[in-house]
Amino acid sequence: MADRRLVLAGTNNWGQCLLPGTESIGVPTVAPLGWLPDDRRAVRFAAGSGFALLADDVGRLWAAGHNIYGQLGRGHTNGDAIDDICIPRLVAGIGGVRITQIAAGYGHCAAVTEAGKLLTWGWNGCGQCGTGTAGHAVLAARHYATGVLADGDVRVAFAACGFDHTVAVTTDGGVVVLGENSGGQLGTGNGDRQLVSVLLACTALDGVTIVGCAAGANFTYLLSDGGRVFAMGDNDRGQLGTGDTDEVNTPTEIDAARFGGIPVAVVVCGFEHVLAITAEGKLYACGRGDEGATGLGHTNCVTTPQPVVGALADARVVRIATGLHHSCALAEDGRVFAFGDGGGVPAAGAQGIPQLLQDALAGTTVCALGVGCGAQNSAFVVGTPPDEPGFETLLTFEMRKPAAKEPDPLAVAAVLAQGTKRKRDANGGVDDDDDDDDSEREREESLLRGGASGRANPGQWSVSTSDDDEDEGAAGCTPGDGDGSEVVPLC
Repeated sequence: MADRRLVLAGTNNWGQCLLPGTESIGVPTVAPLGWLPDDRRAVRFAAGSGFALLADDVGRLWAAGHNIYGQLGRGHTNGDAIDDICIPRLVAGIGGVRITQIAAGYGHCAAVTEAGKLLTWGWNGCGQCGTGTAGHAVLAARHYATGVLADGDVRVAFAACGFDHTVAVTTDGGVVVLGENSGGQLGTGNGDRQLVSVLLACTALDGVTIVGCAAGANFTYLLSDGGRVFAMGDNDRGQLGTGDTDEVNTPTEIDAARFGGIPVAVVVCGFEHVLAITAEGKLYACGRGDEGATGLGHTNCVTTPQPVVGALADARVVRIATGLHHSCALAEDGRVFAFGDGGGVPAAGAQGIPQLLQDALAGTTVCALGVGCGAQNSAFVVGTPPDEPGFETLLTFEMRKPAAKEPDPLAVAAVLAQGTKRKRDANGGVDDDDDDDDSEREREESLLRGGASGRANPGQWSVSTSDDDEDEGAAGCTPGDGDGSEVVPLC
């Protein structure tokens, strides 16, 4: 069996890096997974605001880290007992149900079961758990049969968690939305919260099969089986890639010409920036570039997708991940790059020039196979190459092997952060009367970095990892494809 190791770095003050103690991890370090039973392996990983989720190869779900909103699913909100919460334990309420995909938001979580049910738990302040009410915590994982999810024929394939909204893709290519909608991130055409699940219906999506979704600060991306990209929500940093900074409250297609006319295979969202890979492996970025997180060689905001520069300009990129103000990318040849500020990795390219990270990966001599990001954390899968030619290990989203001459039908992990309705120009400038919005933005980012009220509360962007070994009918990125792809466990 091929060797796999999960390597993590960055903020660990609540034990969210699955490493002993609560000190930040300044050097990428292999995570010990000795708490898993001897015969089990980790196959999925997701990180939220100071907490982490990990699913094993029989579909059981474990959690560790910050628990003030009940996001560990332990039936309580014990947020201060460090000695307890930093030890991964099973999430309550799941029982013998097999979990096939997981996502983590700022303070809430979602999991998809083998039967296509959507489980939610954690903070439900805006209805993002779909209970039918808002303003409370959900302390154990549960399927809420409200709204469209009350229909037993509706099966979920993939879910993404934003700061306070949830998006899910169904096995027949539909989109279900829940939670906050102040920026239009649910795409319903208005700003109304959705306390129960709603099937997104609009002209733009007529006849379109959606296979992937991603949730950013106050915005959402959707990906079709043909590589078409749709976006909606806040756009004050140009993160929707529409060429302006106007808010959009219904799904709006991004012109394929902005990706060189090539279908898109992968999209991931950061706090206010976005990365996308085309079917040919070309990496594009748009949105907020303050800390160089877009990899465009500058720190300006851009309103249309632009090719990432440096060594990645000529590389075939196969994996990407985004954090608060940093990004990671994996090339087909196993090289790993980082750009932006944060993430616990050295020389991350704060001026927007992607930096090669091979020497930083705990001195490993084996190749990198996957990448992921938290707000100020980074994660990597390293190991020997898989025996099966063309098989790719993932750390940021679920995927099945691509069909010949077709773009990879990928779904995307969610990243989180609350955005307020702030209007900025394409270069990140702010009008004089936006001082209050600036203060709110800084407060939110301070909270995500761990600077609020003297208590660390880092915003760990959702990162989902999979070596998918489900049988036919399992929930993967391609709704209902059940192609039986073989897998190699991560760790």
